[in-house]
Amino acid sequence: MLRITEELLLLIMDAESGGILHSLTDHQRDLVIAGAVLMDLALENRIDTDSEQLFLIDPQPVDDELLDPTLLEIAGSSDKHDTAYWVKHTAGRSSNIRKRAQDRLIERGILVAEVGGLLLPSRLVARTRRYPSIDGQTREEVHSRVMKTLFSDDIPDPRDAMIIGLAAACGVFESILPRDELSEVQERIDTLSRLDLTGRFIRERIRTIEPTAPAEKTVRPPEEIPEVPGLPIAGNAFQMTGSVREFLAENYRKFGPIFRIRAFGFRFIALVGPEANTFLARISGTHLRSFEPYHDFSVAMGSHRSVLDMDGPEHVRMRKLQVNGYSPKTFEFNLDAARIITQRMIENLPQGQPVGIQRTMQQVIAEQVGVCLTGTSPREYIDDLVYFLSTAVSVHITKRLPRQFERLPKFRRAERRLGELYEKILEAHRPELRAGQQRDFVDDILEANRKDPQLMPETDLRGNILAPFAVGIDTSASVCAFMLYALLKHPDLLERMRTEVDEMFERGPLTPAGLRNLDVTRRTVLETLRIYPVIPALTRTISNSFEFGGYRVPAGSQALIGTTVSHHLPECFPDPDRFDIERFSKSAQGGRQPGAFAPFGLGRHRCIGSGFSELQIALTLAVIVRETDLVLDRPDLPLKIKQAPAPQPDASLRIRLVRRRN
Repeated sequence: MLRITEELLLLIMDAESGGILHSLTDHQRDLVIAGAVLMDLALENRIDTDSEQLFLIDPQPVDDELLDPTLLEIAGSSDKHDTAYWVKHTAGRSSNIRKRAQDRLIERGILVAEVGGLLLPSRLVARTRRYPSIDGQTREEVHSRVMKTLFSDDIPDPRDAMIIGLAAACGVFESILPRDELSEVQERIDTLSRLDLTGRFIRERIRTIEPTAPAEKTVRPPEEIPEVPGLPIAGNAFQMTGSVREFLAENYRKFGPIFRIRAFGFRFIALVGPEANTFLARISGTHLRSFEPYHDFSVAMGSHRSVLDMDGPEHVRMRKLQVNGYSPKTFEFNLDAARIITQRMIENLPQGQPVGIQRTMQQVIAEQVGVCLTGTSPREYIDDLVYFLSTAVSVHITKRLPRQFERLPKFRRAERRLGELYEKILEAHRPELRAGQQRDFVDDILEANRKDPQLMPETDLRGNILAPFAVGIDTSASVCAFMLYALLKHPDLLERMRTEVDEMFERGPLTPAGLRNLDVTRRTVLETLRIYPVIPALTRTISNSFEFGGYRVPAGSQALIGTTVSHHLPECFPDPDRFDIERFSKSAQGGRQPGAFAPFGLGRHRCIGSGFSELQIALTLAVIVRETDLVLDRPDLPLKIKQAPAPQPDASLRIRLVRRRN
């Protein structure tokens, strides 16, 4: 059974952002953790309390790293202290207790630690609302149990009454429940709290503990945020025409995690580095908005609202609607189809002749996305997709091109061609043609239109249905191209990957488990995402003012968030320019430092298809290294990276291949 400490930690976690509830103060969080530890010790008959003092009953360790440090301090104290003292004392170690509890919850399969430090409920817990079996028993997860208890007349489990009482004493329900619902169940909370005699004195003392007065500090106004010097009109535009990440990293070293930049008529507050990533991931749902930076792009795609530019509760609903279609399970179901597509691409390439890596990867990734998510091959539309998406991103997101480019005949033709692809997808999803077929991403979108036409109106179908192609062509394809280049520049790594891939295929048919066990391949994907990030920065609108880095960041300002600057900081990744997959071995700490690794963005708008994409990249490269011998066409040429619409290998990066197998 889980400790009360672990369950209260789960109760105060935000399942959307992966952190502690934003509305819960640090003081409240620390008191919850400290009070839970003392309650666990009381349940173990190690301590007892009354209105005056806390008593040691048994100094024998519990053999639990969450509880024993506090028990040891109580046993070793020569002075008598009241319960409030030990609550405050234990609260001072809450960060360490929380970290240990999180590690245990990960080991038990209750939480999943995504690369970059994000903690989320495991898929099993999220879907079943039950914990994995512990000591042969399964148990309903704490949030579900507590809500059922509060909104019914059922007699609660004594442990749940303790959890409810402690949560109430620390102000947790003010953060979890809307005001009207809290008012509805407040009497029930009070009644249940009185049932818990074990924690009564702990709760009473907690209510008397006031937060420590913060040290007085000066928060400077926005106009005092350092500004990067630039030209009178162009500002920093020409400095950013190269690598945006390098520009942001250079100024992070000069000014720290916050500074101002401008480019012609645009002004941004840059928020950069691991400290910014960690902070913004926590507040993204309440202080950052995506509508302004991405709405025009969504409209260009054919949707007035999409998961890219929606915010708040509607964004959460849209993500839930699309999460199954973009999930790793979708790709796992289509593993064999993706393998065949990659093999056919290899068969169609001229042996021994130079071919462009980026172009080749765009073709295979677009075909995989089309077949797996939309049931339709986009093969004859790939040129139109690439040109349309490149232009639309450059006009509406990166602002590298003026809007006049959308009036060019080539763009108008590409737009019409995308309309044709959309109609083909709709035709393939007529109900009578889908009978007996596995549901896919498009089925989910069309069903949402039928069931909830306000959330997914017909006018928004085109952009949402075509969105997976935008994700694949500008991200997964580029990562595949960069990874292939990295393997060819590191022949020893290529040989290690080929060995484990050959072993996997020789064991039998391709399976999801086999693909997930490709350790060298997985770490090569992660290191490629680190050293060649394809989403170097994000733009957001500040929806509510906040203080960061000693400055006030005002509502309404535009933010440029340098999510991947930390990828190349030596304090996060030693010798950061060296390609080294050992950073992501189980014994290493690569990417585990909070805010250090964010290849797919952060917070509530973190890329919904990241898990799908990682598997897709791994499978595609696994098939390529198994089926072919590859060499760079011009190994002496330095890698040139095209920065628009997103970082990708320049067309000059070409390979020659010879098939290993017939």
